[in-house]
Amino acid sequence: MDKQREELTLLFKRYLANECSEEEEQVFLELLRSGEHEVFFKDLIDSELKQQPDPQFKDLPQVKEDLAQTKRQILLQINAGKIHQHPAKKRLWFKIAAVFLLFAGAIFFKVHFDKQNLQADVAPGGNKAILTLADGSEIILDQVGKGNLARQAGVQVVKTTNGQLVYTVKEIYDSGKGIAGNLTNTISTPRGGQYQVNLPDGTRVWLNAASSLRFPLSFAKLNERKVELKGEAYFEVEKDATKPFIVRSDRQTVQVLGTHFNINSYEDEPDTKTTLLEGAVKVTALSGAKSEQAFLKPGQQSRISAGSKPINVMRVDPMAEIAWKNGQFFFENESIENIMKQISRWYDVEVIYEDDVAGKTVWGSVTRYANVSKVLSILELTGEIHFKVEGRRIIVHK
Repeated sequence: MDKQREELTLLFKRYLANECSEEEEQVFLELLRSGEHEVFFKDLIDSELKQQPDPQFKDLPQVKEDLAQTKRQILLQINAGKIHQHPAKKRLWFKIAAVFLLFAGAIFFKVHFDKQNLQADVAPGGNKAILTLADGSEIILDQVGKGNLARQAGVQVVKTTNGQLVYTVKEIYDSGKGIAGNLTNTISTPRGGQYQVNLPDGTRVWLNAASSLRFPLSFAKLNERKVELKGEAYFEVEKDATKPFIVRSDRQTVQVLGTHFNINSYEDEPDTKTTLLEGAVKVTALSGAKSEQAFLKPGQQSRISAGSKPINVMRVDPMAEIAWKNGQFFFENESIENIMKQISRWYDVEVIYEDDVAGKTVWGSVTRYANVSKVLSILELTGEIHFKVEGRRIIVHK
């Protein structure tokens, strides 16, 4: 199946599962009305109808309501703006719509049937993090209210109403033992957590699950703004031409003056990936006797593999790379193994493979704020994979 057909198939199934955005719904309905892909849609419908589960599920109250709502939605939308349409075109559309309604029923039966196999459910992650202060004391950020949390070496730490952490330099501190720049804080997110922090220079950082960021209390008397990252984070760096902003992670350093970029540097991932959205960055690989450098332009991504010196640079969709920051899972021909790593971190679950799923990939997107059963149901609609939830374990099989 070529890429276009994969995308059409996924869009079709997402619409029936009520997962489409308004824009996606409009695109899908225009494609269906045009008749351009009529043969493909009919083949898809025939294929799915053959997989219809036991008819007993049509009598389930929730299935009845879902199907009735789908019918109302489809009938309203196919009649919208069709008054002056050519009669032949109208016949074609209603012919497709008729089998589409049957298809909708079959898919809803299938989805509800599959949900019976998701015997447990797991809530999504949320704003959770631990702040470790310069003196070693810890603050569990999701357990404290808004307001002033600490004052260290002239730097005030505040938790805002929106749950963000903001550092504000009130004065330059010097006790004879050092300045605030020599003191560091660390913010760490657990599995199932994420957090946003505004650094002392105004730089904003979003931390993904199972990540940590170590940074100075103040950059005021330092020649550079250097932080250390483990895991994944998205940076919006405040511009300062006199002080480069440097992010050090396991295999690389990234240097900028002011820009927007994402770094994925999990220990269990084969590649360290840096994706540039705005501005310019310099990536320096840390492996090997002689360091290698690459300069990225917006829309480019560098990849550094474990034990491999070369920096590979390629073009990517930047918005797909930061979908997590915007509350979405986005899978662009992504392997099942990589997808389950993301799900494992965000839902704090263990993943068990009963079958070999190597080579199986998925296209699609779904909100990160749904329970895990909803995410898994969307993945199952691809027909490539199935899941069973047992407590905080997800069992993967064909």
